[in-house]
Amino acid sequence: MQTSGLRTGLLAVLVAAGLTAFTPAKDLKATEAGMDAPDPLSFKVMRDGSNIGSHSISFEEVGEELHVDIAIDLKVNLAFITVFRYEHRNKEIWRDGRLVSLESRTYDDGDEYFVSARATDEGLLVENKEGSFVAPGDILPTSYWNPATVEQDQLLDTQRGRLLAVSTNPKGLDEVLAAEQRLPAKKFDLNGDLDADLWYAPGGEWMKIAFTARGATIDYVPVGPHRGLVDNQQSSLQ
Repeated sequence: MQTSGLRTGLLAVLVAAGLTAFTPAKDLKATEAGMDAPDPLSFKVMRDGSNIGSHSISFEEVGEELHVDIAIDLKVNLAFITVFRYEHRNKEIWRDGRLVSLESRTYDDGDEYFVSARATDEGLLVENKEGSFVAPGDILPTSYWNPATVEQDQLLDTQRGRLLAVSTNPKGLDEVLAAEQRLPAKKFDLNGDLDADLWYAPGGEWMKIAFTARGATIDYVPVGPHRGLVDNQQSSLQ
């Protein structure tokens, strides 16, 4: 979801208490270390407390690459009539901790967008409806699952293919409510061209985003399968 649709590119380094660095259990370089790809992340998307759809992220290790597939499906009904629909599909390929290609297609309530990006010697060549440009080679997209998102001052909008200027303010330890549990998480305020709150679990998993769009509050609730939920359930049994 996007700022112009539902907060630019539905719309990441968690600091443990007393520490100044974030060490996710499974990071972008998992394939380099011979580890498994990260576990899937799934959310239900809430609008003013009502469920309007889902956001899922799956990961696959393919040789030395990490392939990431993202699907967002949202629909708002009024008296059995659909008054808003949003669909987003994004395929990312990462190698050696860098984004090497991205292909996205978005339907935003009647408007359609695409982004195509690939790594070159000069940087990341980005194409969108308005043309093309070269972004920094280490740019991160607005898919939020990467825990380094909160360290960036620029992000690549995965809906429209624009560069977004951002700043992040850590807000300390907080909790995320999911599966009738209160899960520990670190909260961050994202400002600038994006205006949202982000939460990440101690293991580095993206746990939640919240923002205002078209006069309504949008927030995420993690649902299974989701690594952050699994970790919390396992720790509660020990």
